[in-house]
Amino acid sequence: MRRFFLTFTLALFAVAASAGEKATKPSCAGFVSNRFWDNWEISAGFGINTAISNGDDFGKKAGFEGHIAATKWFHPIAGLRLQFEGGRFGNVDPEMGTMKWPYLYTHTDLTINASNWIGGYRDDRVYTAVPFVGFGYMVANFTDSFQQKFDAHTSHNYAFTYGLQNRFRISPSVNFDLEIKGLLLPSRICPAEMGGSYMFGFSATAGFTYRFNQRGWQRGVAGYTAEDIRAFQDAVAAGNAALEDAKAANDQLTRNLASAQAEADAAKAEARAAKAASGKVIYETGTSVIFFRYGVSKLTDREKVRLDLIADMINKAPKDKVFTIEGHADPETGSAAGNERVAANRAKNVYQYLVSKGVKPARLTYQGMGTKANPFKTSETNRVVVIR
Repeated sequence: MRRFFLTFTLALFAVAASAGEKATKPSCAGFVSNRFWDNWEISAGFGINTAISNGDDFGKKAGFEGHIAATKWFHPIAGLRLQFEGGRFGNVDPEMGTMKWPYLYTHTDLTINASNWIGGYRDDRVYTAVPFVGFGYMVANFTDSFQQKFDAHTSHNYAFTYGLQNRFRISPSVNFDLEIKGLLLPSRICPAEMGGSYMFGFSATAGFTYRFNQRGWQRGVAGYTAEDIRAFQDAVAAGNAALEDAKAANDQLTRNLASAQAEADAAKAEARAAKAASGKVIYETGTSVIFFRYGVSKLTDREKVRLDLIADMINKAPKDKVFTIEGHADPETGSAAGNERVAANRAKNVYQYLVSKGVKPARLTYQGMGTKANPFKTSETNRVVVIR
């Protein structure tokens, strides 16, 4: 039974602590979970204890306690501690008098950093309050000298523990601790006569804690410092500003296109009027331009309207006339390979659209110019297809 309990306790401690191995998921409070070997502590302490029993002479009931512990913090607020302690409790029995009975106690405690919980996480606090509650297994009255003197036998029992650890920061890695702890277990473990079914024990100890490996906590995304996050935020702000500038430039380009469309409509109207007046077919010549958005080769509805007019113009042109479709890309953005690809796709999409509108494929050729030839001066106006 004892072996099972110790194995269960160690397994529980390891499983809870290993929750910190996934260092990619922020916790509910915005902290990044730590790795398994981060935020560990080892501690040791020594002090006095007493058990409530018959008699009112504290000196006769006072005993001593020593302990060592290992704690794994898997959150700035919550951790798990495994503590081994031992010592002697003092009791007064009406018949046998004062007796100091030995004990060993192993327990696992849930620890809560109340200061971080209430006041927010800080790694430079001078004082930190850490309440805890736990459960463990106690062995008592096991020495030969005690058993012979009081005709006692070894006792085993489960016990509950609770208390408060007062931590005073000495350095980033070392604390001075004052721990006040309570104990609740069946009174039959005590060889002295007790007043009820349960025994209460109390202890006060002083000691030191050493923290090793990663000692603090990080908010945000694993692997990024606060400076990295601020730099990212600055980059986002700069990107938003650039986006607003691009939007303004696009609005201006839209207005220019609307003006050009109005001029084209006026020219077409004049051509139709001239055709009606002369009764002859007039071939409308000139260079046509189709504009695209940044990094896009898909035709917009606006540009499809322009291509509808251009298809009509090509079909009315002399049958031996062959039109060249040239795709271009912005030379100031993107890679050379990417610009070659997007320019070719723009030319191909215009070609396919004109063919879908009745233009014979034999009258069209298309090619992607990439950024080899820039027909216009600005980046936005070079994102085009030119039909010659």
